[in-house]
Parts: sequence; C-alpha cells; structure tokens
Amino acid sequence: MSVLITGITGFAGSHLAEYLLSHKERIGGTYLVDDFENVSAFQSRLSLVKCNLDLYSGVLDLLKKIKPSQIYHLAATSSVGRSFSQPEEAYRNNFSATINVLEAVRQLSLRTRILISGSAEIYGRVPAKDLPLKENQLLKPVSPYGLSKAMCDLLAYQYWLHYDIEVIRVRAFNHIGPRQSPGFVIPDFVSQVAKIQLGLQEPVLQVGNLSAKRDFTDVRDIVRGYHLLMQKGKAGEAYHLSSGRAVSLREVVRMLQKLSHRRFTVISQQSKRRPQDIPILIGDNSKTRRVTGWKPKIDLRVTLGETLEYWTYRFGGGNIKKSRMVKSRV
Repeated sequence: MSVLITGITGFAGSHLAEYLLSHKERIGGTYLVDDFENVSAFQSRLSLVKCNLDLYSGVLDLLKKIKPSQIYHLAATSSVGRSFSQPEEAYRNNFSATINVLEAVRQLSLRTRILISGSAEIYGRVPAKDLPLKENQLLKPVSPYGLSKAMCDLLAYQYWLHYDIEVIRVRAFNHIGPRQSPGFVIPDFVSQVAKIQLGLQEPVLQVGNLSAKRDFTDVRDIVRGYHLLMQKGKAGEAYHLSSGRAVSLREVVRMLQKLSHRRFTVISQQSKRRPQDIPILIGDNSKTRRVTGWKPKIDLRVTLGETLEYWTYRFGGGNIKKSRMVKSRV
C-alpha cells in the first residue's frame, strides 16, 4: 500500500480516495464506524482497516504492517458547534489521533510523508486589518474544536522540527459539498431545503447567525489541493486551501432560494447560534498557489446545487427530476 487515508469513509476522506483512485494510486484507509455509504461506489478498490486511532498500540501495529509512503491524516472530530457541548471529545480524539500517527512513524523510523489536515478555526477572531489571513497569523482559537486543531498543527511542527518527520500542515477553510453530514451549516441548510422541496418539512428554513461570513471551497477542490501539497509542499510548512473570498450565510440562503423550486421563509433560532462565533474568515491562498499552481475551480452556486441534488436524492429515494439537476449548474 502506498497511500493511507485516516478517516477514509468520512466526508473529505471519501472524496480524497475517489480523487486518488482516478490517479491510479493504491489506496488504503482507516475507519471507526461501520458506515461505508460514502465509499460504496468504489469500496472494492480500497483496502479498509478498522482502527481506533486513539489507541497507540493499534496505530503502531497498523503502520508496522503496511509501511505507507504517504499518510493523509484526515480523521477527526470536526463539528465546531458540538465541540462546545462536548469539548473533551474534540481534545481527546483530535490530539490523540494525531500524536499517535506521528509517534508511530517516528518509532518505526518510517520515511513517510504526512499531510495533517487542519482548519481555519485555529485563528479565532481576527481584526479586519489582518484579513485575508496569511499562514503567519497568530493562533487564537475561540472554540474547543479550534483549540484542538491548533494543538495538532503545533504538534506536527514539533515533529518536523525535532525528529525530521516530513509533515505538511494544511489549514483548509470551510469546505462543502455532497456527502457532508448535518451538523455543519451548509448541509444543515441544504438538507432542510431538500425536505421542503419533497414536502417532508414545512416551508420554513431554520437558521442561526446569518451575518457570519465564511470562505467556502468545494471539497473536490480541497482534495485536489491536498494531493498537490503532498507532492510539492515543503516539509514543516503550513499552507492555506481557501477561495480567498468571504460569503455571508445570508447570501448562501439567497442562493438556495433561487435553486429551490419551492418557496420558503427563513426563521432565526437562538438554539442554532454558537456561544462564540467568528464574524468573518477569509484566507489568503497565494502561498499555496505559488508552490503548487492550485486554485479553486468549482463555483459556489454549482456546489450548492449539487449538494441540493445529493440531499434530494437521499430523502426522495433516488427520484431526482432532471430539470433540478440542470438547474444546479446554471
């Protein structure tokens, strides 16, 4: 096996596996929960291993057996909102999994190149004068999730600095698209709209804070960036994957209203607001572009339209009207 993806059956992991398979890579991956829906279309071409990354002995045994040349470490507890109510889960899962992977590579003296998938949430609230964010911005996370990812980022840097482990630190801004589960703002909105279209929910979209602005990139652009950085990134360095443009959630809702064939009203609920929220996140991707030539290709409206298709298909039992599929690409 040449490539190992931790969290391969998840949102980004499944898209990365699909992309790497198109490049004829030999792919293996770890999973924890027996849910293979995201990889069902190409599961037969993968080598899957059930592994709890929180347990060092299991990680050590796995890497000793397969000796991968590359590891894309994507496995994580990834919900910002849930991290406020379950902070220990975010700290334990994210930090433990990361240190176990890095330490196993060190103990086995493997010449494995490792990409650590991070998050823009590590920056926290940033003054407007410091936007768009560059990789040298101070880390001041305001959520337990953001703190857990900042810990992983700094840990990866230490393993490069002290042990010469080839680590690439990637700070991906909000990535969205088909297969992303509710609990994140875009699939939460889009899945509601799909239910409204199918008559499974009253024509009311329940939202939280719509003034927040985020830097959205299609997950398929993100995983293409992962691959390029694995090939061309410099060990020890941090890189942004971002669109370089901030869009308010209010504008996202307007796009969904245009994509939907049923009208709906919008109601803001306090229960959907976070205890601490970041007003705006926008990333400077010039370093990544300079090193790899990467840039996003998929327009936000296309991503939203295809994500709406995905949820309509799931809730509608596979019955998607052709007209809706065409509309999502306009």
